[in-house]
Amino acid sequence: MSYDSFWFIDTRVQTRNFRRYFIWLILLFAFVSIGSVLAVKSMYNDMTVYRIQETNPAITVGEAKATNVNGYIKGELKNNSEESATDKNLTFFLYNSDNELVATEYIDIGTISPGQSKTYELKFRRDGIDRFLVAITDKE
Repeated sequence: MSYDSFWFIDTRVQTRNFRRYFIWLILLFAFVSIGSVLAVKSMYNDMTVYRIQETNPAITVGEAKATNVNGYIKGELKNNSEESATDKNLTFFLYNSDNELVATEYIDIGTISPGQSKTYELKFRRDGIDRFLVAITDKE
């Protein structure tokens, strides 16, 4: 048996080898990409909405997830009153599993006209966040 008779070396047609290597590279890339996305998504756990303090603008939380080092909160604000909401912050009080306040994060909501809705997303890098409280506060 000679060195050139291995299954992965075909010296007769070089384009066939190139095609094989290219297909294997694409399959490896797809496998690694899908595996990493699934691995990262599975590390996120649902967070508990401890409390929503305000009723106007109405705050809804669509999704709140956290890992042991970071997390995110997504939702929507809707102004149900007859006047605009201006100079307000959406304030998040982030708690750990021992119910201790770990951090306070702010999002500037700008101006919300009557009947208008806005989406928000807070991304944070804190350790061990388990639940949160959300409120609307005045800007300082």
